[in-house]
Amino acid sequence: MKKKAKKAERNKTLKAVVGLGNPGMRYRNTRHNAGFMLLDTLAVRGGLKYKAGKGEYMIAISEKNDTAYVKPLTYMNNSGVAVKDALKRYSVRMEDVLIVHDDLDLLLGRIKFKAGGSAGTHNGVQSVIEHLHDDTFPRLKIGIDVEGRRESGSPVDFVLSKFSRSEREMICDMMPLAADAVDCFILEGLEQAMNRYNQRT
Repeated sequence: MKKKAKKAERNKTLKAVVGLGNPGMRYRNTRHNAGFMLLDTLAVRGGLKYKAGKGEYMIAISEKNDTAYVKPLTYMNNSGVAVKDALKRYSVRMEDVLIVHDDLDLLLGRIKFKAGGSAGTHNGVQSVIEHLHDDTFPRLKIGIDVEGRRESGSPVDFVLSKFSRSEREMICDMMPLAADAVDCFILEGLEQAMNRYNQRT
C-alpha cells in the first residue's frame, strides 16, 4: 500500500524531457535526430536504459531526479501522438516538460531554450502543439544550420541527411553542454536555464 502511495506521489511531480527524432537505423545520426542524440547522452550520463513504454515511445525514468526521458517512435511528423500519451500517463504538467529538437535557424554547435510559442518550420514541434492543444511548453533547440546550407538543396533533404565527419565532431563536442543545460532545467527551472545557457549561444 505504501509503495503505491509513493508511486502516485512521484507521478504528481514527475518532469519529462522529450527528444524528437525518427526511429530506426536509417535515420540514425541524421541532423533531424539531434533530439534523440541528446537523450542518448543523458541516458549514458545518468546510467539509464530505455525500454518500451506503454505507448509508441521508449522511456527511461530517473528516480534520482524524478524525470522521464522519452523518445517517440511515431516518426517526426507524428511526434505529438507519443508526447500526449506519455505526458498523460505520467501526469506531467506543461511547464515540466522540455521538448528537445533540432533547429534550422540556429548554427551547428549552439543551443537555445525557448519558453513556448509557435513551431516555426519544425513539423515535429507542430505535431506536439496540435495534439496537446497548447504551445506553452518549454523547448531546447539544437542548432544544425551550416554555412551554404540554404544554397545546397531543400531543407527536407538537409535535415534527413547525416552529419559530415566534421559536423559530427562538433555536435558530439556540444552534447555535454546541452546535457548540462537540461539538468539545469530539471533542477533549477526554465528561467535559470535560459539565463545561464542562452547567453552562450
